[in-house]
Amino acid sequence: MKRYIIVALIFFCVTLAQAQNEEKTNNNNTMPYLTTPGISVTIGGYFPITGSYQAMIGERADAFITRMFNQTREGLLKNAILMNDTYSVMQQLNGYSFRGIILKKKNGDTVKVDLLKFRVTGDFKYNPFLENDDIIIFPSSDYQRNFFTVSGAVNSPGTFPFAEGDKLSDALILAQGIDKAYENIKGIQVDRLNYNGEKMKSIILNLTEDIPLERGDRIIVLAADDQKLEYTVNVIGEVRMPGKIPITKNNTPIKDVIDKCGGFNTDADLYNSEIVRGANVFKSLTFSEQIEKLRMGRMSTLIEEDTLYFNIDEALRLIRANGLVDFNKVQQGDTSESNFIMRDGDVVYIPPVINLVYVFGQVNNSGYVKYEPDKDYKYYIEQAGNLGQTASGDIYLIKGKSRAWYLLKDLKEGEQKIEPGDYLWASKKTPRTIWWTLDQVTRIATIVTGLATLILLYYQVK
Repeated sequence: MKRYIIVALIFFCVTLAQAQNEEKTNNNNTMPYLTTPGISVTIGGYFPITGSYQAMIGERADAFITRMFNQTREGLLKNAILMNDTYSVMQQLNGYSFRGIILKKKNGDTVKVDLLKFRVTGDFKYNPFLENDDIIIFPSSDYQRNFFTVSGAVNSPGTFPFAEGDKLSDALILAQGIDKAYENIKGIQVDRLNYNGEKMKSIILNLTEDIPLERGDRIIVLAADDQKLEYTVNVIGEVRMPGKIPITKNNTPIKDVIDKCGGFNTDADLYNSEIVRGANVFKSLTFSEQIEKLRMGRMSTLIEEDTLYFNIDEALRLIRANGLVDFNKVQQGDTSESNFIMRDGDVVYIPPVINLVYVFGQVNNSGYVKYEPDKDYKYYIEQAGNLGQTASGDIYLIKGKSRAWYLLKDLKEGEQKIEPGDYLWASKKTPRTIWWTLDQVTRIATIVTGLATLILLYYQVK
C-alpha cells in the first residue's frame, strides 16, 4: 500500500512540474499587455481591421491604435505575399485617417481624437485614455476631397487631411507654426474654389484672424522669400586657407574670395588655375541634358561628321562650363578678371606649379621632362630618347590648360613656345602591308576602268 502511495506522489509531482513549465513557456511567448488585467475596446469605421480587442488599463488611444495596426500589418503583408497582391494590401493599410476619429464612451459621451495633432503638439487632450467598452470609429479617408494645404512662411508646409470643425489656427498648428526665418509677413491668403471648381475666391487675413476652413482650402502665409541661404564657393589647391568660402547671392567677385583664402601660395600655378561652374549654370526644373542637346541641334546646319565633334564640345560644356579668368590679374585691382562674379557651388582650382613637360607617343622613353625655358620641342624629344622607328615625323604640341592641338611643322618658329604643363605627342606611322597596297591599286583600277568606259560610250554615241 505504501508503495502505491509513493508512486502516486511521484506522479503528482512530475505532473505539477510539467504544468508549471508549460505555464512559464506560455507566459514568455505572450505580450506583456495580455498578462495584465485588460479592457475591451472596439474598432469600427474605415480601419484595416474592425472588431473588439483587448487593451491595457491606462492605455491611450494612440498606443492602442498603433499596436493594433502593427499586428494587422504583419498578418496582411504575409497573406499579400502568398496571394501576390501587395499593392491592394498597401492601399488598405495606408487608407485610414489620423484625424476626425470619434471615441464613443459607454455612457454615450463622445470625444474627438486627433492623432496627427497629438504627434505634432504632444498635447494629450488629442490622445485620451481608453476605458472598458470604448468604441473608436474611424472616418473615411478621401484625401482627394477632404484636404487642405498650407504653404509659404511655415515650418512644415504640406497637404493635411481635413476634419470637421477645422479652423485656420488648426492648419497653422499642423504646419508647425510660422517660420521665424521670414521677416515682414504680410498676412495669410486662403484660396477657396466654388463647388464646380471653376471660380476661386481669395480671402486675405491677418495673423490674428481665425476663420473656419472648408475642404480644399489652400492656405498661403504671405512673406517675401528668404534669401539668407548657404551660398559657398569651394576653393581647392594652392591658397593659404583652402575650403568652402561663404559668399553673397550673385554679388561676390573672385578677388574677395581669394582674399578670404589668404591669397595665393608662392608655388601656385596661376596660368593653369580655373573656375569650374559645371551643371550649376543650369539650375532649372525644366533642364535636362537630353532636352538641352535637342534644343541646341534643332536648327543646326551641321553635317554628320561635324556633329560628332559638336557633341563632344557640348558634353564638356554641360559638365564643366568654366569661367574664363586670367588668375594673374585677379589681385591687380579693378579689372574684369578681379570682378568676375562667383555663384553658389562654384569650384576654384589653383594647382601647384608643375615645371614639367610630358612627352609621349612614338618616342623611345615616354614620360615627364623637366621644363627648360627657351628650349624647343627638339630638346624634349631628344630627352625622351628621340623618335622611334614607327614615328611618322608629325609632332603635336598639346597645351596643358586648353588642351588645344598644334602640328609643330605648321607653326612658325616663334609660335612653337612650350610652357610648363604642356604635352608633346609623336604620332605613329600607319603600317602598310602588301594587301593594303593591292586594295588601293584595285580601287584605282576600278575608277580608271569606269572613266574609260564612259569615254568610249561617249565617242560611240557621238
